[in-house]
Amino acid sequence: MFGRLVDSHWAFRLLLALPAIGMLVTFVRLHSWGLLTDQSGEWAVRLLILTLAVSPLRLVMKQLHLGPHWPMWLMKRRRDLGMATFLYAALHLGTYLVHQSNFHVVLFDIKSLAYATGWAGFVLLLALAVTSNDASVHRLGTWWKPLQRLVYLSAIAIFLHWYMIRLDHRGLWLHLAPLAVLEGYRLLYNFSRPAGMKH
Repeated sequence: MFGRLVDSHWAFRLLLALPAIGMLVTFVRLHSWGLLTDQSGEWAVRLLILTLAVSPLRLVMKQLHLGPHWPMWLMKRRRDLGMATFLYAALHLGTYLVHQSNFHVVLFDIKSLAYATGWAGFVLLLALAVTSNDASVHRLGTWWKPLQRLVYLSAIAIFLHWYMIRLDHRGLWLHLAPLAVLEGYRLLYNFSRPAGMKH
């Protein structure tokens, strides 16, 4: 039974939804739009980092001989992680818009780079979410994978948004450090392999 639970996509999706449930319960209790905006944004970043970490984590798992089940399990959940990233980002944007409740204020904010990068990151996530399905894979063909690589541009925009919108950057560096280590390991591994054997 435990094995079926671990392999269940719905159980994994429920796990991804738990932070949102907690945030909404807190919002009902405190009725703080600002807190909900901050928390949803932070969870969007965390899930984006987990999505980006899938490939280097699979490499580490293979190096530790944890396969083939766990690397494949992780790969199959990357789409769920990506969709959860988009949904938390949408919650973040939605609460920001409701909290401002003034279209002119939103237009004024978007003129600054701090907010423009956030909008750019969200638009790219939206494009990825819309095409993150089997129908789009077949329809786009060889264009699908290059399109999905827009996640890296989205990540850069979102990280810049967080960096410029917050005065305290310790949280950002703490979130980025594990991803930087994993990506650094993957680059080192790939460059150390003979030509024609790149991962």
